[in-house]
Amino acid sequence: MIFTLSPRHTSQDFKDGWTLDDKIEVFIARIEGWQLGVAEEIVNKKIKGRGLALLHILFSYFEMIGKYQDGVIEDGRTSRYYFLKGVKTTFPEIQSEEDKDFLQNLYTSVRNGLFHAGMPRSNVILQDNTPGSIGHIPGANLLSINPDLLVKDLQFRFSEYASQLRDKTNTELRMKFEARFDYHDEGF
Repeated sequence: MIFTLSPRHTSQDFKDGWTLDDKIEVFIARIEGWQLGVAEEIVNKKIKGRGLALLHILFSYFEMIGKYQDGVIEDGRTSRYYFLKGVKTTFPEIQSEEDKDFLQNLYTSVRNGLFHAGMPRSNVILQDNTPGSIGHIPGANLLSINPDLLVKDLQFRFSEYASQLRDKTNTELRMKFEARFDYHDEGF
C-alpha cells in the first residue's frame, strides 16, 4: 500500500529508508503544502469569514514547532510549555519580562479557546489593521490579530527554520528535529 507522506512525497519514494535530509524535506513539504500553503490560498481567494478558519489552521503551528525545536518524544511537559516555546522560537523578539502576560493571554485566550471551545475568547479581536500580525493591549487585556498577516509572518519564519534544518552544520537542531520526526512518523 502506498501512503501519501506530504503533498510531494509518498511512501514509495523511500523504499530504501529515509535519510535525515529526506525527513526534513517531507516535513517542510507538509507544513508548506498542507498548513501554511492552504492558509495562503484562503487569503489569496479572499474567502469571506476566513479569520477564524485561519486561526484554527495557524495556531497548531506553535506547539508543533516547539516540540520539533526541543526534539521532544514524551517528557511530561505540558502543551502550554510547548506552545509558548513555539511562539518564542518563532518570534524571538518576544522574550522580555513584560511579554509574559501577552504570552499567557495568547495561550489561554486564543490557543485554549480554539482547541477547547472552537472559538477564541471574547478578548481577542480579529482585524485587518493590526500593526503586525498580533498586537496586545495589556491594560485592557486585549489581543488583536491580523490573520492574513499572521499567515505571511509564519511563512517567513518557517522558511528561516527550514533553512536552518537544511544546514548540515546545525547538528543539534537537526538531531532534535529527527528525534521528534522519528517519534511521530514511527513505522514509515
